[in-house]
Amino acid sequence: MNTNELIIHEACGGVPPPMSNLSRDWFGKSMHPPACFSFAFEDDQFVFRARREAEARCHPEAHAGRFMERLWIYDVAEFFISDPDMGHYLEVNLSPNGAHWACLFDAPRRRVAEVRDSGARSWGICGGDGWEARIDLPRDWMSEHLHFGAETRMNVTFILSSPVQRFLSMADLGEGSPDFHRPDHFLKWRREDMPSK
Repeated sequence: MNTNELIIHEACGGVPPPMSNLSRDWFGKSMHPPACFSFAFEDDQFVFRARREAEARCHPEAHAGRFMERLWIYDVAEFFISDPDMGHYLEVNLSPNGAHWACLFDAPRRRVAEVRDSGARSWGICGGDGWEARIDLPRDWMSEHLHFGAETRMNVTFILSSPVQRFLSMADLGEGSPDFHRPDHFLKWRREDMPSK
């Protein structure tokens, strides 16, 4: 709930993009340490990175690169991308250890299909002092299947501190119980060039 737009960094020369912080949960309570994330265009990939300087509790069957549902019952980073032409939106879950899951919806919480064939690749590293994970989606796939462009809307969310879960959202999704499936509240985005080394 910290901004009204998201930044997608245009990578240059292998410099990692700066991270944005989410430091308050759904109910406005401070989250320390904060959850961190970034988006970047890197060559032909759309790259989402997430990290936190705290131990994570991951799904016990999850491992790097695996496509797996129900990651959200443990700690997870998520992002949502709307399709401005079709009215659909994509949800992508990224476990701290690098497992991922993706699903297309045509209305809030109404599934169209899981997305296993996007060409996504994911990684993650977990330790007692923190975690860092990444997922790459081909930009061509996003253009073809999500009509990704200037009218696209996005959001970043986290579920942390499992089993007593805390919910974080970059967009202000409104009041009530935590619910990330409110696409009308997703954020605009802008491209920002990164300086070369």
